[in-house]
Amino acid sequence: MRQVSSRNGSGSAAIPIATGGSVLRPLKAAEVVARNVVRAIRAQGLQPGDGLPSEAEMVKQYGVSRESLREGLRLLEVQGMITIRRGPGGGPLVGTVDSANLGRMEALYFHLAGATYGELFDAWLFAEPTLARMAAANPDAALRESAMAPYLSGDVEEEAHDDLDIYVSGHEGFHGAVAALSGNKVFQVTFRAYGQLVAHHLATVADVRTIHQTLAHDHVKLARVIVDGDPKKAEAMMRTHLTNIVNLHRASMGDLLEDDVEWL
Repeated sequence: MRQVSSRNGSGSAAIPIATGGSVLRPLKAAEVVARNVVRAIRAQGLQPGDGLPSEAEMVKQYGVSRESLREGLRLLEVQGMITIRRGPGGGPLVGTVDSANLGRMEALYFHLAGATYGELFDAWLFAEPTLARMAAANPDAALRESAMAPYLSGDVEEEAHDDLDIYVSGHEGFHGAVAALSGNKVFQVTFRAYGQLVAHHLATVADVRTIHQTLAHDHVKLARVIVDGDPKKAEAMMRTHLTNIVNLHRASMGDLLEDDVEWL
């Protein structure tokens, strides 16, 4: 039966979300290449910045065409899993696992499906408090304390400055540390992708530097609760922390909450 297209906040047609018909779709040649390169990186214990075999070696190793190999490497490069150094002596290098790259790809799916920023914030308000609860429940007390140590200081910079990257990286660093303590790498990567999307767009539509002190003080309180090992309190405090961020920026976001999530 033909599905009826939904409508998003802007009134334009959205693509219906499929019910999983592609689960058993065979991998394309380029996808097989990407999978095999990732497997090789893990099997060989390679780390970011380590070199991968040359194009000629990989064509022979994987038994694919040069075109399929290059397409597979491009898939990985777009996701930041490898980087490709151009010019003489260049070649593919191992990249990183960064939830921000997953968030960028998710944004395409969200946009096509007509998902709004309001829905993204709802997902964020579910995901981050869950990570905070799991972090506080981590049974390794020493690990909790070492991970939160950089954020336990009550010394919060009071003077504003112009470097937006410092603010964003500092706040994202805290949330990344909380996610790592969750002990679940799937949650760590996927749930943090929501936060990365939100952070980007809040930094775009509003000046997050104006609430730096509020955010930093919240982080100190949250870090202490996580070190104390209080899951319920950590979850509740994180939810309040995020709700305050949304409320503080609600005026500057305006109708953004009803707009489609965009590609970053």
